[in-house]
Amino acid sequence: MYRVLIADDEKIEREGIKFLLSMEEGEYEIQEASNGKQALNIIHSQEIDFLLTDIKMPHMDGLELAARVSEENPEIPIVIFSGYSDFGFAQEAMRYGVKEYVLKPVDPDTFHKTIDKVKAEISSRRTQKQKAEKEKNFLLQYFLQAYLYSGNGEVLKKAGDILDASSWEQWHCAILIESDKTFFDTVSDSIDKELMEDLHRTFFYLNLNTRQSVLFFSDVYCDYQLVAKHLYDLLKQKYPGSFHLAVSSRFEGHEALPEIMAQLEQTMEEKFYHPDMHVFTNEGDENHPVSAETQDSRLMEKISEDISRKDVDQLKKHFECLVKKYENDTRFSAMYVKFVFSNVIQELFQENQFSEEYKLDHEVERLYSCTNLKQILAITQENIQKYEEFLERSMSDSREEVASVKNYIYQHYAEDLSLETLAEKVYLSSGYLSFIFKKETGMNLNRFIRVVRMEKAKELLCSSNMKVAQVSEQVGIPNVSYFCRSFREYYGCSPESYRKGTGEEDESNGSNKM
Repeated sequence: MYRVLIADDEKIEREGIKFLLSMEEGEYEIQEASNGKQALNIIHSQEIDFLLTDIKMPHMDGLELAARVSEENPEIPIVIFSGYSDFGFAQEAMRYGVKEYVLKPVDPDTFHKTIDKVKAEISSRRTQKQKAEKEKNFLLQYFLQAYLYSGNGEVLKKAGDILDASSWEQWHCAILIESDKTFFDTVSDSIDKELMEDLHRTFFYLNLNTRQSVLFFSDVYCDYQLVAKHLYDLLKQKYPGSFHLAVSSRFEGHEALPEIMAQLEQTMEEKFYHPDMHVFTNEGDENHPVSAETQDSRLMEKISEDISRKDVDQLKKHFECLVKKYENDTRFSAMYVKFVFSNVIQELFQENQFSEEYKLDHEVERLYSCTNLKQILAITQENIQKYEEFLERSMSDSREEVASVKNYIYQHYAEDLSLETLAEKVYLSSGYLSFIFKKETGMNLNRFIRVVRMEKAKELLCSSNMKVAQVSEQVGIPNVSYFCRSFREYYGCSPESYRKGTGEEDESNGSNKM
């Protein structure tokens, strides 16, 4: 694309030049001016790639215009058109930075050669600019990465001698992306631009290695946990493999960057304890290296919380973390391991007397009589199973809560619905609501909400003339692309095709995908 300005007081002359440009290769965005002053105002307000101007014009002639443009914007190539063949005009024009002097009436071959020369110059300048920007960005990334891992102030000093690193001061949050594969050595070089476009948010992109990249953001007033969740969804949809993201705490100034990098890497270690989670945030000092005993304490805190919330799924995940630790680490005494797992059983009994037959003292005694780890794990798992069965038996008392949640979703599907919000409506923990809802309905809450929204979308498409974007907003999905993708997954066709009737035959097949 070339942005061209044609300056000539004769409209017929401007139309003639526009016609000649239409015969040239390439795309042209053309602006017109009837005198030099008007042309100069356009150049001040818009980006122009090259100027085609007559000499004789009112208010400001072509020579004066050329002089002003050459002084203020020397990178803009200028071509003078004139019926005056006097050599003096040509000489003066060249002094003002004019690249070519073309006589009127314009010969098409001459015009073609002139435009080719101008485009070649623009192309060369663009290439040099891109190369310079690429080199600068490479240097910035090189010094930034060196500083992130070393914390050496001398690195900054060297960077300051070569390039302006003031942009580092504008960053306030960072998100680390980690792939389970060697993703970043195969992905497009423009992945940063693609993600910016999809996120509608700018950031500085730094590739660390084949599996990791980090994004630095400057917006102070932003929920970066939500940004990270959106980013994960984008990566999951567009690229193969599995991704995990770690969100840093807020920071000020470049001095914090090495600490922030270490924090991100430590936060990323959380994926071991939460293999099904993909977005992790820093929570105070939790991510600093700690002793084995402290790790156990924190896991037990999480297990205790899972039990109190009746969140069996999370309970099993955290219990599995304990299992993996002691299956892979033989440094601990048998008595210490028995102590750790007996605490799990005690938590189960203290929160819920799920069976009179399984008294706490009896179960603890059984555990302490074990001679190996396998026996300990079997007894603990047995008690977790009894706890789960107890919850399932008590579900009959929770059917009213499930019905209330379903009714609320039917009435408020257009709103931002979350597990936490719905749990508050029925005075249950989010974990327990999730558990009983799936047991009662056969599907999780997110899937149920999605089903309801798709059904409502189908009704609106059939009964109204609302645009697809309006339907999407009406059913609580502000992202139109995600709505269209979900609709296609559910019904087997696009919303527009469904409305026209061309995709209705796929409805039965599509509904099975949900």
